[in-house]
Amino acid sequence: MKDLALTRAGKDEPVARHQVDASPDDVFAAWVTPQILETWWGPEGFTTTVLKLDPAEGGRFAFEMTAPDGSSCVMTGVYKRIDRPKLLVFEITDHCNLNLPDGVRPQQDPSLVTVRFSERDGKTDVAVSHSFLNAEYEFIAVRSWSSALAKIPINVRSRG
Repeated sequence: MKDLALTRAGKDEPVARHQVDASPDDVFAAWVTPQILETWWGPEGFTTTVLKLDPAEGGRFAFEMTAPDGSSCVMTGVYKRIDRPKLLVFEITDHCNLNLPDGVRPQQDPSLVTVRFSERDGKTDVAVSHSFLNAEYEFIAVRSWSSALAKIPINVRSRG
């Protein structure tokens, strides 16, 4: 059972929330296991290929994201804090700015994503906060996170 709710983007407020019918460790695994991450990462219609993923503090990641029209770009970043299975904090240094609507300025500066995982009634609540975004891009981030979180598979299982 999946449950999705949005809140207004704020300084430390989650921009997207989602509930997954799996343990926090299993849901955390969906964020740090390339084969699982590739099944859900990115907005609706996008596909993602993990080029690099080193889920350790200071470790780097690189994801090639392909839009429905076939264009692609690479999103890169670095993991800042990892407290499995409760917390994942990473900085996105290069954003994928494909298919932005008119009037949305591309995100050029780094941004910070904080993901909190908490157990509730045998399920995992996932709360994503995304800060240091330009005002126009914030709207895209809310929509993208909501779309991506809804695709996290409910049958994820931890790989260790």
